[in-house]
Amino acid sequence: MAIHKIKEFMIYLIRNDIKKAIILKKENINYFLEKCPPTYSYLIFDVERDKIILKVPEMEYQSAIFHSTKYISVEVIDKLEEDFRYCNAVEDSFPVKYLKYIDKDYKIISDKLNEMKSIKNPDEIELIKKAAKISDKAIEFATDYILNSKEPITENQLAGEIEYIMKKEGSAKPSFDTIAISDKKTAQPHGAPSNNEIKNILLMDIGATVEGYCSDITRTVILNQEYKKYEKYVKIYNIVNNAKKEAENNLKAGVSVKELDKIARKEMGEYNKYFTHSLGHGVGTEIHERPALSQKLKEDIILKENMVITIEPAIYLDNFGVRIEDLYVVKKNGFKKLSNARILEY
Repeated sequence: MAIHKIKEFMIYLIRNDIKKAIILKKENINYFLEKCPPTYSYLIFDVERDKIILKVPEMEYQSAIFHSTKYISVEVIDKLEEDFRYCNAVEDSFPVKYLKYIDKDYKIISDKLNEMKSIKNPDEIELIKKAAKISDKAIEFATDYILNSKEPITENQLAGEIEYIMKKEGSAKPSFDTIAISDKKTAQPHGAPSNNEIKNILLMDIGATVEGYCSDITRTVILNQEYKKYEKYVKIYNIVNNAKKEAENNLKAGVSVKELDKIARKEMGEYNKYFTHSLGHGVGTEIHERPALSQKLKEDIILKENMVITIEPAIYLDNFGVRIEDLYVVKKNGFKKLSNARILEY
């Protein structure tokens, strides 16, 4: 399926009078290869010569040669300044130190890349599905582990167990720093695990990667029925879970992301002011891609079939927080859920 991307991008370059485009961002190279690229590499779209070349260091050549196809050749980097000569299109993250090698009147191609990346082909969806199955297994294991353990467990211990399971199941690496936090720290949307002992309430946000494609899932687990805040935990948990269900009821191609965000917040009632981030985001070779599901966007976005997105409503109070997140493929009349770990009921 990568050939369709290449053809679309080459047509875009021709129509925009681009002679040569250089892609340095690893996740964007990954997008065109649909496989993890070498640690250091760059992809050249040479329109005038009708060539696409993956450039790699000599020491990476033997391991990179399998990326060679009918449409992409693999070559060893010789002189970077020669490769960059006549380039007039780069990403918005292009390093300043290389600007001296390219045309002064260069164009930025990031908007086109982000637009293309927002809709996945069947091969990409399958890779994300595989990553989601891995993170499902890890978060199911972690849930059972914490609920059944008779010994104290620290946040770092649990994070380590999660990452071990994901690696064991085939993940190249976590798709972001594993979040396994408890008690008051759950009020932090992106809190980091520590050597604190897990108690009262646990929030886990994790992701795996397969061939560079990411998964993303969050579960909250209430641990202590004897704790004085237990009833408040359950109340907030159910509000968040119901908001997620209401968003799912309205999730399909043709729906506005602003409207979907609004629907989830309305379901939260007076607690919606404690939902401090967007409802979700796209997922692909990067953990955060277009579209963002947010009322705060300057321009609204209409969901399209085969976008892969998260829905992750949350409420963060002073002493604890709850977030529940799953991963979906947008379909014409609904969605296909990619993450399927159980959501506990209270």
